[in-house]
Amino acid sequence: MNTQAVLRIKYALLALVFGLFAAKAEDPAVHKTEKEEFRRAMQEADKMQVNSDNNSRQIDRLTKERSNWESEILHFKGTVAYAQAQVDHYNKLDDKAEVEKWSKELSDNTVRLQAAEAEMKKADNELQAFVQNLRGSFGDNSANTLITPGVTLDVMVLEDDSLSMPYLVRRGGYILMRNVGRIPVAGKDLEGAEKAIKEKLAVNQIQNANVTVEWQDDSHKRSGDVIYLVGQFTHVGPWEIPQYFAPTALTTILRSGGTTSSADLTRVRLIRMVGGQGLVEEVNAEAILQGVGITSDLPLNPGDIIVIPSVANDVYITGNVKNQGILKILPDDELTAYTAILRSGGFSRFANKKKVTVLRDRGNGEKQLIPVSIKAVEKAKGSDILLEPKDIVIVPEKFFSF
Repeated sequence: MNTQAVLRIKYALLALVFGLFAAKAEDPAVHKTEKEEFRRAMQEADKMQVNSDNNSRQIDRLTKERSNWESEILHFKGTVAYAQAQVDHYNKLDDKAEVEKWSKELSDNTVRLQAAEAEMKKADNELQAFVQNLRGSFGDNSANTLITPGVTLDVMVLEDDSLSMPYLVRRGGYILMRNVGRIPVAGKDLEGAEKAIKEKLAVNQIQNANVTVEWQDDSHKRSGDVIYLVGQFTHVGPWEIPQYFAPTALTTILRSGGTTSSADLTRVRLIRMVGGQGLVEEVNAEAILQGVGITSDLPLNPGDIIVIPSVANDVYITGNVKNQGILKILPDDELTAYTAILRSGGFSRFANKKKVTVLRDRGNGEKQLIPVSIKAVEKAKGSDILLEPKDIVIVPEKFFSF
């Protein structure tokens, strides 16, 4: 057999081998499996976020209820103290009528105070039970070994150190490896990810590679103290406190992976149980990030729960429109003042189109009034205002409406 014939056979064999690999890569069954695994991973991630959002709303309800009873207790403590002082005062004056009057006031307010304290205790018990259940559910989730988008994996390839590094599982459920390309791993466990990487390397890099995949932060084998992240965090659930790190609300947000685009950083809450009683504090992380109120950050302890609520994407239309009320700012919707008025049924008969204003909350108690001349907007001689969540559109009445 001549040299050219040998080369032709070699090329044919190589083509066959690469063809087999290509066929395997494009095998509909393999593609279907990867698609199903990715779907499961996304479902798991969505489920965790939905559960976290539900937990956030539940905590919001419980903390508001507790705050209301706390205010009631402070109020009734004040009225009881005042009534007692009046009883003492009129006792010294030997004014029996006033003593009787204030004694009844003291008795009534003492009963109200005791009732408020009982409700406060019930609220604390409910909050404590919720916190325990929440931590328990996080514990169950921590045992889950399913790889989801957003986690970071440590990949080690024995035969090539340049490929050994941390890899972020991207939104599409894959890692991106140099000279290899995308490798789907979402929906697999660590062993499944190792197998997927090994098979991908075998196509054009390394045959029978020795691949090891581990969780970068070892979050599935936590041995240290954790803080629980709820709401609009990028990664919800238990977050292990790094060694020699003194966490605060803001540094925890930054180091744990950040937040979603719906996060309301002006109302970050800390939930802590102390002696069976709920401690709830709030911090404006947005203000701290902007260099305002640096000292207002909250130091955290192991076992604390940090809650980031979502931004309320509502605007309010009030005044001389046909349907006053609330409008939702839909995703990718650029809602303006004029559009909002039209969606509310338009102007009522005596609306003053020249004096429409938008009231905007700038935070830290600062309000801004933005004038909008709808008359000018209609004639294309003035600019409309793009609304932001929580804006209030006010349509006044004409001075002469008869």
